[in-house]
Amino acid sequence: MSKESFLPATGTRDIEPISAQIRNDVIYKITSGYKKYGFNSIETPSLEKLENLVGKKGGENEKLIFKILKRGDELKEALKNGSADENDIADFGLRYDLTVPLARYYAHYKDKLPKPFKVFQIGNVWRAERPQKSRYRQFTQCDIDIIGDPTANCEIELIYVTCKTLQELKIKNFEVRINDRQILKKISENCGINNDNQYRDFLIALDKLDKKSLDDVIEELRKKSFAEDVLLKIKNTFESLKTGQNNQHENYLKSSDSLKLIIETVKTLLGDVSIRFDPALVRGMDYYTGTIYEVNEINGSISFGGGGRYNNMIGGFSGQDISACGFSLGFERIIDAFFSGSDAQNAGVVKKAALIYSSDKDNYCDIIKLSESFRSKYDVVSIFERQKNMANQLEKLKAVGFTHWGIFKSDNTVIDKLEK
Repeated sequence: MSKESFLPATGTRDIEPISAQIRNDVIYKITSGYKKYGFNSIETPSLEKLENLVGKKGGENEKLIFKILKRGDELKEALKNGSADENDIADFGLRYDLTVPLARYYAHYKDKLPKPFKVFQIGNVWRAERPQKSRYRQFTQCDIDIIGDPTANCEIELIYVTCKTLQELKIKNFEVRINDRQILKKISENCGINNDNQYRDFLIALDKLDKKSLDDVIEELRKKSFAEDVLLKIKNTFESLKTGQNNQHENYLKSSDSLKLIIETVKTLLGDVSIRFDPALVRGMDYYTGTIYEVNEINGSISFGGGGRYNNMIGGFSGQDISACGFSLGFERIIDAFFSGSDAQNAGVVKKAALIYSSDKDNYCDIIKLSESFRSKYDVVSIFERQKNMANQLEKLKAVGFTHWGIFKSDNTVIDKLEK
């Protein structure tokens, strides 16, 4: 067997014990925060019917679904018919976010749930995209949502709880950028974009403005056959918005009463948190219908959360539109940016003690009793038989997070720190 066979699938990774301990600690703090503010925990399956994942306005992510082949006679029948479309030979897919499964869940159980329904989910999602730094094919999302509240109170609470959760994780120097899809629609119409396909291409290109220059975005739209006069208006509009010319920035903000209310209220509640209107903010999902927001490092390139209002998605399942809004934290980006390497000190330190015994002379029952007496002092106490190469044994224990160790003695066992 080659060494390659031991590696995880491309775009995924194994999580070693110390990293897993840090991740679990962060998950615990996020979960505790969500619960403290009255959000209910649910779980949905990793698998969804393929028909539920496509056509739900997941944007470019619908092209990245990991699809699962039909099985047995159904697959044979599809292949016998010479089906060329992959959707004809697949029936399930791995979820690409937690919002679509939530919409299906609510449509199914809505009659049993309170209104508004405050809910959180934490789980893995999958996207078949090109792996790169802090971007994986399997990754964890932490979502909070409020379903059934059409007012701006919904956005205010979601932003407030998310910011308080980030502060609980001791993450500082972040800001919230906010926009509204209706403002983006108005900008596009003012630039001469009058059909849905071009509007969608406009949003997809504009969403890359934090990674590409405005000229690059214009060139991408030119390749989509946008008219030159439209491209000129787009360029002039976003240059004016960036420089503040003609008061365009302020005029677009004034056109949305809810945005002004959200920004002013969040500033009142969280005076030390920056929140600002960003008319170039898009968010990639097509299912957003109103307010959208994103949280990122101030003056940094890392975005580690976002969300918005999606009032039409649940109706795609139930036939009745219900207001809904959510905020998702990108767990992997938070871990990589704030809890890895030297930054891992932000995570809570767990005191783990290894109690080492000799099988040929020590009584195992006595060892277990003694280990129990140490559990009031240490977070973890575990028992290990002494190995011939004890130095190597201790090194391996340190590698999985043990901080203390001791050799069992029935009358005088001493636990010492493991040297770093």
